[in-house]
Amino acid sequence: MKVCVICMKWGNLYGPEYVNLLYRAVQDNLSIEHDFICISDDFTGLEPGIKRQPFAFPQLDRPLWTHGKWPKLQMFDRRIVGQYDAALFLDLDLLITGDLDPLFQITLDKGGLYLMPKFRGFVWRMIPAGFWDLVPWLMNKVTRGNSSVVGFVPSQQYHLFDEFDGDTHLPKYENDQNYISALAYRRRCFPKNWCIGLIHLVPYWPFGLIYKPYRNLPRRPKIVIFNGRPNPDELVNDDIGSWGARRRRAYGGIRWVADYLAKYGDPA
Repeated sequence: MKVCVICMKWGNLYGPEYVNLLYRAVQDNLSIEHDFICISDDFTGLEPGIKRQPFAFPQLDRPLWTHGKWPKLQMFDRRIVGQYDAALFLDLDLLITGDLDPLFQITLDKGGLYLMPKFRGFVWRMIPAGFWDLVPWLMNKVTRGNSSVVGFVPSQQYHLFDEFDGDTHLPKYENDQNYISALAYRRRCFPKNWCIGLIHLVPYWPFGLIYKPYRNLPRRPKIVIFNGRPNPDELVNDDIGSWGARRRRAYGGIRWVADYLAKYGDPA
C-alpha cells in the first residue's frame, strides 16, 4: 500500500512556513508510511523531506485561478498521484488536531472520494454527529463537499483533472468543490466533525458569552480549518480581542493553537 498527503502553494498568499508547519504536524499524526507532496510554483524554504511537484494548470487562464480555487484539481493529475493507492489533500490554512489514520482507512476501505461535509441547511447542521454516524448515507444526501480536506483513490478520479474544461465547467459549477462534489466517482463525506471550521467551535450568541469550548483542544475533530480571519498566528495571545462571525463571537487567544505553532512552526 502506497499513500500520499498533498498540499498546494502558489503565489504569495502563503509562505513556505505554512507548508513546513503542515508537514511536521502530519508526520506527528499519521502513522501510515506516506509521501508528503507540495505542488507549487516556488519551492524555496521547504523542508528537505517534502516531495516537490511543479505547478501547472494550463486548462484555465491565470486570472481565473483564484475564482473557485480551480488549480486544486491538480491533486487528481495522474502524473502526480498515479503511483498511489490513496491520497489525502489538505489546505494550508488548517491545523491537525488528531489521528489522520482513519481518513486513509475509510478511503481505502470504501473507495471513491471523501470531502469535508458542508450541510445544505441550518437544521441539518445542528443534528449531532452521533446521529450522522448511524446514517452516513443520509448525510451524503444532505451535504455538499468542502475541498479543504479531500481523501480519494487516485485511479478512480483522474477524470476530474483530465476532463476539466474551463469554458464549460467554470460557469456551471462556480468553484472547484462544487465541481468535485458533482462529478467525483462515488463522492461521500467524512464523518461529521472529523474536520471542522474553527468558527463552528464557537457557540452562537449569547451562549458564547458563557461557554468557550474553542479554548480547549477539540476531542472529535482531527482537523480544524481556518477559513479567512483570524489566522492561527493571530490567536497566540489576547491582543486580537473579539473575533468571529456576526452570530458567533469569541474573544482572545487560544492556548492550544499557540502550543501547536510553537511545536510545529519554524524556529524563530
